[in-house]
Amino acid sequence: MKRKLSLFACIAIFISLQTGCFQLKSLDLKGLDLMRMDEFQSQVQSQELQTEGYVQKVDSFIIVLDSSSSMGTIYEDEVAERYSRFMIAKDIVSRMNNTIPEMEIQGTLQRFGYGFAAKGKLTEAVYGPTAYSRSDLEYALQSIITPGGHSPAGLAIGETSKILGSTEGKSAVIVVSDGEKLNDDPLMKVKTLKNQFGDRTCLYTIWVGSKTESKEFMDKIASEMGCGFSVTADDVATSEGMENFVRKVFLAKDSDGDGVPDEEDECPGTPPGIEVDAVGCAGDSDGDGVTDDIDVCMNTPKGAIVDDRGCWVVKGVKFDYKKWDVKPQFNSNLDNIIDILKNTPDLNIRVEGHTDNIGSEKYNLDLSKKRAESIKAYLVKKGIDESRITSMGHGLSKPIADNVTKEGRALNRRAELIPMK
Repeated sequence: MKRKLSLFACIAIFISLQTGCFQLKSLDLKGLDLMRMDEFQSQVQSQELQTEGYVQKVDSFIIVLDSSSSMGTIYEDEVAERYSRFMIAKDIVSRMNNTIPEMEIQGTLQRFGYGFAAKGKLTEAVYGPTAYSRSDLEYALQSIITPGGHSPAGLAIGETSKILGSTEGKSAVIVVSDGEKLNDDPLMKVKTLKNQFGDRTCLYTIWVGSKTESKEFMDKIASEMGCGFSVTADDVATSEGMENFVRKVFLAKDSDGDGVPDEEDECPGTPPGIEVDAVGCAGDSDGDGVTDDIDVCMNTPKGAIVDDRGCWVVKGVKFDYKKWDVKPQFNSNLDNIIDILKNTPDLNIRVEGHTDNIGSEKYNLDLSKKRAESIKAYLVKKGIDESRITSMGHGLSKPIADNVTKEGRALNRRAELIPMK
């Protein structure tokens, strides 16, 4: 009879443990005090991290969760002493999951230990590797019901090597554990991981324990990788703490919004809307030798002679003061324009004339029109259909240099060519 009662008592305790795990809600380790489980959920309102001013820096992540028997120990904290390390670790992963911003990223949840429903597997990926889904990862997390068995952390880290071998881009490995009695030489497995993927992988540890030596070992695991850091459960116990952790692991500052992290950006301060290369520097989409970030006149035709602004100019043709005639010595410069128009029969242009600021506004407007018309007349004379060319004058309204100096005024007496569709 006593044996039957003992058996029923064990079953009752087992069911009670399972029920407690399934009823777990977000734990505010800093402010839990003596509140009931359903009263403190609002204390930690995990929400998706805002990413303005940041850019995604990893292409995949692997969370390695310790579900071994030592995680069943009550967490030694004056405000959370009723809860096991395992419950707190699951809550950390759950809140991390809710904080990760929506992004195209591959995710994996790897557990190690021999608990209920482990089906004899010392370590396994209960989720992924697959395209990240917040709801699917949460479902997989809650399928890890109870902790048990020894701690084959080395095996789990070894499995991350296999997963990383099937991925591309940068990755983050996050180990959540109490750091106690970690078997199968996890430190050596981290060294192997570093040798294989250290150029594109960072490792982070979250310590959920009580012994100083176990914390030191978790710190050592993180530092061995050469990229990453170690935190404690208390460090990520608040919403702010978790947001800071997720931001550092998954995101990087991008001050100019060009999609390249500041730490990798060789050309900071790129204007909005400019396409850049892998190191954050603007390209030259029209191939005129002037990068897009400073190119005032985009889409100039191939072979066009441009100034330092990237604008197609009648290079070398300088008009004398109060003159608009094209001198014979400048014919070779105009021939470049003729070649482009003949090689691009669907290209039309507008010739725009400009002047310095000597004289009245009306006088300079008329002079600029005559300069534009003289360029047009030359091109038509050389066989370019007149219908492909229009002309206009801007007078003194659009200087590109200072009119105070003689050199500046000479630059302002110019003609520019605008490609027209």
